[in-house]
Amino acid sequence: MRQLPLLLLGSLLSACGSGGGWSDVGAPAGLLSAVDVWAFSKSDVWVLDGSATVRRYDGAQWSTLATPSKGGLSCIFALSGTEVWLCAGQEVLRYDGTSFQAMDVSAVGLGSLSDLWASSPNDLWIVGDQAILGHYDGTRWTATRAGSPFNVSVWGSGPSDVYALGTFDLLHYDGTTWTNVDIHAGGDEARVFGTSASDVWVSGSSELNHFDGMTWTTVETTGFVGDISAIWGPSSNDLWGVGSAGAIAHYDGKTWSEVTHQTIGSPYLRQFLAVHGSSATDVWAVGQQLGEGGSIGVIYRH
Repeated sequence: MRQLPLLLLGSLLSACGSGGGWSDVGAPAGLLSAVDVWAFSKSDVWVLDGSATVRRYDGAQWSTLATPSKGGLSCIFALSGTEVWLCAGQEVLRYDGTSFQAMDVSAVGLGSLSDLWASSPNDLWIVGDQAILGHYDGTRWTATRAGSPFNVSVWGSGPSDVYALGTFDLLHYDGTTWTNVDIHAGGDEARVFGTSASDVWVSGSSELNHFDGMTWTTVETTGFVGDISAIWGPSSNDLWGVGSAGAIAHYDGKTWSEVTHQTIGSPYLRQFLAVHGSSATDVWAVGQQLGEGGSIGVIYRH
């Protein structure tokens, strides 16, 4: 597997102080940690904090949206504003723009849900513990046992091109069978994301793995302050990666460049856990900051 070069740290530091167009929005009162984000538009952004309540931003202020969740909300995926899916412990919540429908997935062996992805209302994949991949066809749930004891992320370009990332491995679904992808990937904070079948990224640790439709390559990010744990972007030449030490990096189709990170030696630990946007000019990164005062939620916007 060939290695792709990155910019050296010395050439990055000049960009890190500017923030790269990112600014702190200011978390709503009482937010201790933000675990996931979905931006429907500049005036409709959902943030999950692990509780049963969604924090919503309308472009000017924060409000709350109660859900019937019996467990904390841990992940979100939406096909539209009236087709929203949420992870909630052993339940999947479906929001139609007005009300929630709760579906218990414990009967197929799923629990501690970590991520979900859908190509349509009749093709939803969800991952969690027990090495089980759950699928919803619009009527019923089924389960496939494969991969790591705990699967952390799922993404696809269509019904016959789906990836599930576990703590130790990456699986691919071709519409019929799940098979192992022979790359070094996995970890509790790792994620899989793509813009198409020929542009797939796996993040985690000090390297990124990329698939161009033919070959997987590895990109070392050891020159960065912090590791990239989540990726999102509107196109293959406009991607954002976020992670530990408050690291935010941008990919222009050729090179990853770190644009900001927390001040080295700071008496706190900042970690971004998720990134999502409604467009190239509206991107959100969320996470938490640990310091002497405890944990507080962190929400940044580009």
